[in-house]
Amino acid sequence: MVRDIPPSVEEEQPVVSLWSIALSDNELGERRWLDLMPWLDRYGSGRAAALSELAPGDRWWEKQSPAETAASADVPAVCAALAHIYVTEHPDTPLSAGLADRIDVPVGALDLGTAAATIVDRLPDVATTAALLDRSPSDLFAVRGAGPATVHEIVCAAMVLAILRDPGILLRPEGAPTGSNVPALDLLVSDLAELARWRTLRGQGARPLLRVELEDGAPEEIQEVAARITALTARDLPLAQPHDPIAELGGYVAALSAPERENLRQRVLDDVPADPSAPSTFPFGTAVGDLLAALRVHVRPVASLDRILALSPALSRQVPGLDVPLGRVLNRLDDRFEVADGWVAVPNLPEAERQTRALLAEFESENGVVELAAVGALWNLPAGELTAWLRHCGLPVIDGRILTRQDSLADRAAQVLEILGDPMPAAALVARMDTTHDTATVIGELADDERFAVSESGLWSLARWETDIPGAVRARIARIVDGAGGSADAAALAAALTERFPITEAAARIFADSGDFEVVGSRVRRRVRTHVAVRSPQRTRRLYRLGDVSRLRITATRDHLRGADFPVPSAVAGIVGCPPGGDLVLDSRLGTQVMRWSGATPQLGTIRRFLEDLGVEEDNEVFLEFHPDGHFDVVPLRTVADNAEPLRKALALVGHSTPEIVPEEGMAAALAAAIGLEDETRPRRVLSAYRARREIDLVALLEDAWVRIRN
Repeated sequence: MVRDIPPSVEEEQPVVSLWSIALSDNELGERRWLDLMPWLDRYGSGRAAALSELAPGDRWWEKQSPAETAASADVPAVCAALAHIYVTEHPDTPLSAGLADRIDVPVGALDLGTAAATIVDRLPDVATTAALLDRSPSDLFAVRGAGPATVHEIVCAAMVLAILRDPGILLRPEGAPTGSNVPALDLLVSDLAELARWRTLRGQGARPLLRVELEDGAPEEIQEVAARITALTARDLPLAQPHDPIAELGGYVAALSAPERENLRQRVLDDVPADPSAPSTFPFGTAVGDLLAALRVHVRPVASLDRILALSPALSRQVPGLDVPLGRVLNRLDDRFEVADGWVAVPNLPEAERQTRALLAEFESENGVVELAAVGALWNLPAGELTAWLRHCGLPVIDGRILTRQDSLADRAAQVLEILGDPMPAAALVARMDTTHDTATVIGELADDERFAVSESGLWSLARWETDIPGAVRARIARIVDGAGGSADAAALAAALTERFPITEAAARIFADSGDFEVVGSRVRRRVRTHVAVRSPQRTRRLYRLGDVSRLRITATRDHLRGADFPVPSAVAGIVGCPPGGDLVLDSRLGTQVMRWSGATPQLGTIRRFLEDLGVEEDNEVFLEFHPDGHFDVVPLRTVADNAEPLRKALALVGHSTPEIVPEEGMAAALAAAIGLEDETRPRRVLSAYRARREIDLVALLEDAWVRIRN
């Protein structure tokens, strides 16, 4: 959708506004658009349809002047759309190369908002538009703090400047008032006001807005400065009282015509299905949008409906004119808010389930077992609510352990052995697996699986118990502590460990007071965590390494296309150096990219601009690309022919851009290197590693290539 970029109403306006001039055909140029913007000719005839949609008239940019276009179209909106095209299609072309005239007026005449003006102010030696126009969109994106909105606004202003009949009209007469000489300070004040409003919505009006870190030994005067800054809270700023969402929505309904009101009512009552191709949401800044934004903090990504209704009683109030509760209206009209089956989800239940499984992947063992207590300690869900949600997702919980996968009989057997922790006779193992297969069938599968070992007395166990004693000890501690309700006697636990494993009592006590556990008094409990532990890249699904570049394969969702932030595996944060509790700014060809780790898992900022640039649609797969120098990008998945060899399809899925030219004898090594198996070329080992990561789509391709089908 084309968006006007008007000046900020909070800024002091110049005597003559660039944007008001653009709305007046008396001040617009009489030369053709093509003469004023030669880049339109290079845009390509094959893409003329995109230009045709911007204004009436056959090839208007070749036949009309801006003054003529103004009679039938919104010229600022046209310029905004042209700016988007220029940024997307010509990122490395200086603006001066795309425009016919080298216009030279003070950059203040562009009438930019505070954020965009700050970016221009950070450019070296740019006092006039002549110097600014020598920059390309990529140059603007490279400026600290730049983003799509600011770059588009600057380029749009340049487009408007180019179509003026006399740009000199923007020059302020001598003695005319000017705006701030330090745009960054204006931006800081504006941003603090927005942050204060958010804190107020969240009921955190007394929380400091800023934090100052000082080195040891800072002078007393500076310490006092820091104290004054950190004393600033939302209560110190003059904020408007929040509006009532019920009254706001009721007023909107009352202003509709009778047919429009009835159509809206039918949509809310489910009589008219919503159009899936027309997503909508109440924007932040409206009373309803503010309410939703505050609620979404509690729905990360799901919460029980009863708990949310208790937190926000307004959801149960009737909306005038629709005569249904606000919660139902939001459920039907906002596609980032779904109520179903007693749950509230953001944006919907399927996405909430996907994010749940992604969180569980941070905890799961190689056998797909997750300790429920470990997840519950980090996820802000009451214990009973968490268990109910897992059940809704079809994830079984056995003895306090979540089973995230059950792909085969061998997988289920490995899970049972891991949960119980002791060798078992075959019949007892099969009985605990709760399967309809007989003992002989199950044991036949286990005999060919390297994960299992069997003793001379016929007891089955996990082979790793003998090779990974620390891991086995840790798992036993978890079972004892969780089985005791979260706290176990330290002496009794140490005795149980020495009885089961070949370790001393001193070693047992060290194990009980390290890693995920701690000794407090005479009790052992789980160590308090605020975030997941950083997982190894080698054990993280869909994360691959090609040379020194890491690529994470994701499926584009509606939320990605909408511009929402989203969780990424902890291994990615470890690769780029974003610590728990911190944030990191990466550079990219489309501006800065932020990663934050303020909660249980790291979150990556919006990638919408990259998806739009690549023409990615919902359910398409792409790679998030992380370079060692802090550069970020989104790149498309390389598609190969349907009849291509399975291994070449597999290479494309792990991020190879040219899988067709990898030598046949090097394909196994390339697939191994992608998941950290350096110098490995044996197909059996490579396949086993991908199975351990549960890379189902890749495993199918590797089995197709390497496993002989037995009749």
